[in-house]
Formats: sequence, structure tokens, C-alpha cells
Amino acid sequence: MNVSVRQLKAFLAVARLRSFTRAAENLLITQQGLSLMIQELEKQFGGRLFDRTTRRVTLTAAGRQLVAVAGVAVASLEEAAASISQLSTKAAQTLSVAATPFIAATLMPEACMRFRQRHPDVTVRIIDVERWQIQSLIESGAADLGFGIFLKPAGNLHRRVIFQCAMVCLSKAAGATPRRRRKTVRRLSWEALAETPLIGLPADNSVQELVDAHLAPIAPIDADRLVHNNIPTILSMVEAGFGSTVLPSFTVSALDRMNLDAALMENPVVPVDFYQVNMKGKSRAAAESEFVDTVLETLRARCTLSY
Repeated sequence: MNVSVRQLKAFLAVARLRSFTRAAENLLITQQGLSLMIQELEKQFGGRLFDRTTRRVTLTAAGRQLVAVAGVAVASLEEAAASISQLSTKAAQTLSVAATPFIAATLMPEACMRFRQRHPDVTVRIIDVERWQIQSLIESGAADLGFGIFLKPAGNLHRRVIFQCAMVCLSKAAGATPRRRRKTVRRLSWEALAETPLIGLPADNSVQELVDAHLAPIAPIDADRLVHNNIPTILSMVEAGFGSTVLPSFTVSALDRMNLDAALMENPVVPVDFYQVNMKGKSRAAAESEFVDTVLETLRARCTLSY
């Protein structure tokens, strides 16, 4: 049996109005088209649903039995359609974004502010988690988008580079108060760090592994160097004068509020890809693509270095 909701609605209209002419007008179709739908419905059920004369249309016993069932079926389907539409609308108006705590704290507020000015009807929910948790949140559906560095490829995830950072050395700036980030930063060779006290991330952190790979040929890695798990702690210790640090250039977004200076590491310049990830095969709302564009705009405004 292959009965459509359209056929059931046509049947109910005729049953209610007791007229093919008025039912056709109500449904905005031709009377011939309505008659064909009813004939097809009668074939599906194997019996007549209406008795028709030149003066009136009445339900048969089979038709009376179908009225109750068809009415419940159509009402249930319309209720389900309305609920699904409401859920889709709510989902389209809420965007969940996963990012590491530093990115969530320094870049996402400005990105969210820019995005809200253009899309006031969309709520952005920032989920600040460790880097390894970003992809699991995307896979579970708890987050629509994720942003960060050193995000590994996965078969069910779409991973795209949206910005390329470089490694920078951050040191305490001269002066007692934070300054707006300079448009131009100085350059610094890796060799110049041979005698510099450095504060780092744990040795097994992907960022620190990259830093140590470039420091090792210059001087032995200091086993007693200060180590902290989180970038905000490292930057606060640098600002307090306990040493310098080498980190990806998205960290220069903190220079607007911290008394730090940045220098681009060179010989070699070390690129670090900044990724956006989302689930493959999942339908994407237009807001997702536009939020990615807004994050890129924010990265360019806050983290682009001139030399």
C-alpha cells in the first residue's frame, strides 16, 4: 500500500464538505484531479469510499471507517512535522563551538561579538576544552565546529586550515603597563635563545615538541626550566619576569592586555596550521560557514604579524 498524506487530506476534505466541487476549491486543485486522487485511494483500499449522485456525496461504510483513522494519521503527521521544524529552527539558531581555553578566552569573545552584530538571531555557545577533546565533541554531536592547532585527521571529520601561524618568542615588555600590540615585531633567530631562560609547556605537548626540536641543535634542553600546563599561566609568568616563552603566534592576541613583546622566530620561520573541524556528511547551516569566516577575520585582525 502506498497512500500519501495528500490523498488522505483530499479524502477528508470531501468527507467534511460532502462535495467534490467545494473540496477541490478548498484544496486549490481541479475537480478532475481530486476525483483521480480519490479513485486511486479506493484502489489502494479495495473498495468504494463515497456514494455519489448528482445531488449529494455520502460516505460508504468503508469511508466512515477510514475517516477516523485518516484524521488521526494526518493530525499526527502534521504534529510531528511541526515539532521537527521547531527543532530544526532551534538548531539553526544555536551554534556550539569547541576551542582550547586560551583560544576561547582571547579570540572567541571578539569573534562572537562580530558575529552577533551580523546575526543577532543566532546564539553561539563556546565550549572551552583541552585540544584532545575537541574532535570527540564534534564526533558526538555536542559541538558543531572546532578550532585549534595540531588537530589530527580523522576519517569522519572534515579538517581545514584557515590560518597559518608562526612561532614567536614572548618576553616581558619594557614599561609598567600593557600596550596595544605593535603592528611590527622584531625578528629573532633560534640561536639567540641559547642563553635565554625559557618557560615551557610539558615536554609531551605538541607545541613544546616543536619548540624543543628547534632548540635541541643549539643547546641542551634545560631539565629544570619552568613548566606549566596552560598557556595563560605561562604568559602570566613571562609578564612577571620569570623568563621568555616560544609559542604559536595566535598567542599575540594577549598582547593587547598584557605587558609583553613578541618576536618572530626565524632561521627557520616555523609555520603552525590553525584548523577548523566539523563532522563530514552533516548538513551545515549557513551560520556555520559565516562563523568560520568571522573567526578567520578575527585571527587576521588580532594575530597577523608585520616585520
